[in-house]
Amino acid sequence: MAAVVLLPGWQLDGAALYRHLEQLLPHYARPRFLRLQERLAMTETFKQQKVRLAQEGFDPERVPDPLFLLDEAAKAYVPLGPVLLQGVLDGSFRI
Repeated sequence: MAAVVLLPGWQLDGAALYRHLEQLLPHYARPRFLRLQERLAMTETFKQQKVRLAQEGFDPERVPDPLFLLDEAAKAYVPLGPVLLQGVLDGSFRI
């Protein structure tokens, strides 16, 4: 998962981001999940709070931020809704 902060007034274009990452990263290095945040959570020493983010995982019930999933068939990052989440959990949607 990657935590992403967008510039004010910008919106995530899942297809454009997929194309951009396709040019930069091999398929195994592309993040499967994206988490959009207003700002990165930092410690007092200005380090990212990765442990808390990892503990929250990709459960929309626990994560207050919008979540997106890499959909290889659509060649885009798509919003992670309840149906897609269930597909990931039961293995019918392969990540």
